[in-house]
Amino acid sequence: MSARPPVYVTGMGVICAGANHVGELRDLLAHPVAHFHPPTVLPIKHPSGELPVAQAALIEAGEAAGLPRTHRLALMAAREAVGAGPLPDAIVLGSTTGGIAATESALEVGITSPEAFRCHGLDTVALHLAKAFGVRGPVITISTACSSAAVALSVAAALLRAGLAWRVLAGGADSLSRLTFHGFRQLQLVATNGCMPLDANRAGMTVGEGAGFLVLETAPDERPVLAVLAGTGLSCDAYHVTRPHPEGKGAVLAMRRALADAGLEPRAIGYVNLHGTGTPDNDAAEARAMKQVFSDAQPALSSTKGLTGHALAAAGGIEAVISILALRDGLLPANTGLETLDASLGISPVRAPTQAPLSAVLSNSFGFGGNNACVIFEKAPPSPSPHPSPRYAGREDPRATTGEVPPGSGLPALRIAASACLTARGGRDETWNALLSRESTAGLVPDAAFSKAAPATFVRRLKRLPRLMLALAQTVQTASGWTTPPETIAVGTAWGPLAETQEFLRKLFESGDQFSSPMDFIGSVHNAPAGQIALLLGSQAPNLTCSAGERSFSQVLLCGSLHIASGAGSALVVAAEAFEPRLSPLFEPEVAGTPLVSDGGAAFFLVPDDGAPGARLRWLGEGGNDGAVALVDRLAGVIPHHDAVVVGIPAGHTLAKDPAYARLSQLLPPATIVTYRDQLGQHASVGATAAAIAVRAVAEGRLPFPDVPIALPHRRLLLLEFGPRLTAIEVFA
Repeated sequence: MSARPPVYVTGMGVICAGANHVGELRDLLAHPVAHFHPPTVLPIKHPSGELPVAQAALIEAGEAAGLPRTHRLALMAAREAVGAGPLPDAIVLGSTTGGIAATESALEVGITSPEAFRCHGLDTVALHLAKAFGVRGPVITISTACSSAAVALSVAAALLRAGLAWRVLAGGADSLSRLTFHGFRQLQLVATNGCMPLDANRAGMTVGEGAGFLVLETAPDERPVLAVLAGTGLSCDAYHVTRPHPEGKGAVLAMRRALADAGLEPRAIGYVNLHGTGTPDNDAAEARAMKQVFSDAQPALSSTKGLTGHALAAAGGIEAVISILALRDGLLPANTGLETLDASLGISPVRAPTQAPLSAVLSNSFGFGGNNACVIFEKAPPSPSPHPSPRYAGREDPRATTGEVPPGSGLPALRIAASACLTARGGRDETWNALLSRESTAGLVPDAAFSKAAPATFVRRLKRLPRLMLALAQTVQTASGWTTPPETIAVGTAWGPLAETQEFLRKLFESGDQFSSPMDFIGSVHNAPAGQIALLLGSQAPNLTCSAGERSFSQVLLCGSLHIASGAGSALVVAAEAFEPRLSPLFEPEVAGTPLVSDGGAAFFLVPDDGAPGARLRWLGEGGNDGAVALVDRLAGVIPHHDAVVVGIPAGHTLAKDPAYARLSQLLPPATIVTYRDQLGQHASVGATAAAIAVRAVAEGRLPFPDVPIALPHRRLLLLEFGPRLTAIEVFA
């Protein structure tokens, strides 16, 4: 194992087709029967509604009765994982659907009240969990298509290893929706009789839903250890927007990186839970990857999607629970759905549930955009190291109220090799000059500002958001002077590609659920722009997308910082939004009541602080519930060392009811607090733009936001973003 602090699994919860909790899933694995039936939760008019899905049988309502299906699935599995034990102080959630099912119903009948769409955002699922469990620390939402939950586990492990949390609830949740069901149907990837992974006659996947969560901690005290999360590995194919690399090159990288992270040789793995969707290309590519990693000494392996269906972003969470059950019970799950093995694959899956002792298992999750994530679990040790602090009783960890949680100061400051932004005025120079002239830069980015930044042949079929992000990425990559691709790509977007989502749903509704554009479906996933960036730059590095409202930029900066702290030599961090006339006013609170709609974003090429001249960027923390006030208090000691506190306040956010802002106002004279959204525009990723301007400001020694520019003798700025949760970043030279 790695010399870093072990990451222990102390809780798990699950819901999927055929199983409402871990006990039922254990029984289902021992006696596999697929629960694939035509959907009853989707108002499907097309005959394709007869296609089978893997629908969860029972979803409790309770206080979540008015919330979308994804939120309720997540709450059920999360509550089982947390149980009666101490509460988590951070959450990392993977999701691709969020509240889309409720959004579809409202859009189809023409509802125009933003209140009907308040739970559309992917981050609303994680925020609901954070409220239910009183989480005070980071609440991160990952959206990397079907690898989302596995990526979430990797990020959670990095948070723990960096000392930014003691106990993390991590996993994924997705519900059935018309967007995903018909999207995969239009791509001809849905099996008519249920998926048959690795079968010679396999014809596609079975779209499913569910949730799977683990509680992870480095110093378990009150709860027994179920397993050890020994290692994780991430990669990107950089090959195609949907198809995996035919030789499984990205999958090979991810598996080998997970093995290296765990400090294990391939022969140590006793069982592999395959991604195994039952699509011809996916299964073939994964089989080739397995042969490259394990050679002739293939471990036991199987795909369990023939039993649970493909629950998309939740798949990695559900399969993490399955992997731990295999470890604990010594049970090799069957490759349910397999009738005639495809001999050309050259691998031999487990055909029936089999007892076998296991010490380590590997779980694979691969998604659109070539996002690959692999997770390795090892058997729990007889008695893990004792908790370093006094034992405590009950659900509240006293460390969470004594200020022991570091505000992120353990993360390194990163040198900014290059930065760029796009606003209604154009690029960073045009934006800076407009601000110095007391002119607003709010509004929509003109096409001329970004249309030529990436090759025309590459962007000709792309809509606004991916083109914005490609322009930002190409600009900073070129300006950085690096001739090799970045070693991490982290992309933030609150709403994802809305133009593609709008077009897909419009055509679907107009045709009575019969037709829509497969390309719009492919482009609608939140991580599509990140995949396009990887293709443009030829990067097989870890590739993450965060979708967390106003916190999206802060969270991708955190992810990039964690990767550099663990040894990566560079990180490309991009955050942007693209205005869509119909959907943006419904989804984005900032747009409601704003006379001038805006979009844009920024990008940064970050490297370790090597002492070279230039500006630095550092993530300082995130807090919610009473953790936001605690974050301000923890920053109180460093605030006087900054020339100004630059504050982002969303248009829909009421400062009078924000205790964190009240506390900040007590610590600082009003003149020291500078707001920026009136000058830069109201959109969810404007914080990234503010950071890019702050980089220029500390270089020049003046801040252009106020009516009279502020001199910066210390060349140091603190950026705070308010909203449902508070985030803190500093920029200094």
